[in-house]
Amino acid sequence: MRERDKIIDFNFESYKKNIFSQSGEDGIIEEIFKRLNEVSDKRCCEFGACDGKFLSNTCNLITNHNYEAILIEPDKRRFDELNINFPDKKIIKINKFVNFSGENSLDNILENNNFNKDFDFLSIDIDGCDYWIFESLSKFTPKVICIEFNPLIPNKVDFIQEKKMKINQGSSAKSIIDLGLKKNYFPIASTDCNLFFVHNKFKQKITNLDKIDINQLLPNSNDNYIFCGYDGTVFTSKPLNLAWHGITVEEIKILPKILNIFPGNYNFFQKILLKFFKFFINLIKYLSKPRYYLRILLTSLFR
Repeated sequence: MRERDKIIDFNFESYKKNIFSQSGEDGIIEEIFKRLNEVSDKRCCEFGACDGKFLSNTCNLITNHNYEAILIEPDKRRFDELNINFPDKKIIKINKFVNFSGENSLDNILENNNFNKDFDFLSIDIDGCDYWIFESLSKFTPKVICIEFNPLIPNKVDFIQEKKMKINQGSSAKSIIDLGLKKNYFPIASTDCNLFFVHNKFKQKITNLDKIDINQLLPNSNDNYIFCGYDGTVFTSKPLNLAWHGITVEEIKILPKILNIFPGNYNFFQKILLKFFKFFINLIKYLSKPRYYLRILLTSLFR
């Protein structure tokens, strides 16, 4: 077998190991940079970095592979712990929230700290707007990016959470992969909730694959189908898992019990009650999105 034929590892399953990371990321990162060793600049960046050690994707690089780093953590208490854990001045510690633009944009932070445009490794994990931070990166093209996705969203679903830092929903793997491909990044591996991308400029050193099959990259897709019966009962193909809350939902109730019947069998009272129920449901929609519905109303009036 030719050497090039060997470089086809997908999911990097056999390389997974944890030294500081959560789900095998440390081993994957080590293997990636073995393959990129000749072009490595030994620099990495991570945010939110927490205390620099807990579930870190960069601590192994810093501690055991002599990497310089920018570690960004907005929480003051955790930032104090980060300073204690990494007193070395070659580790730049920053107590800020990374934003999409302006002074605290990731581009600006990297530029102010004289990082190479194609530094080795960037870890994005902010429990929500990860997609938008990746999307905002324009001046820098790290060789490898690790980014969090929401593993409860099925592989085939496009979902991008709203561009607001106060929202914590996460985006789907498919949406993040599509964004990566647009930005010249090729997906090469995954763990439970992280995707790994390599910039196309360095792709041939990592893999000889030219196309991505998301189901090969993420074989454990959390496919769950929601459908309803004629009577309005809502079913799911398997229990709905609210993993971060530790709750499993067996059924979803939309209609009150008295209306949870096929409408063709409603009596007069139930028909009236349904009209009131639909009115209040629609009223809630109007109140929650007043500008949206006002725009629709004005458009229809002055068409």
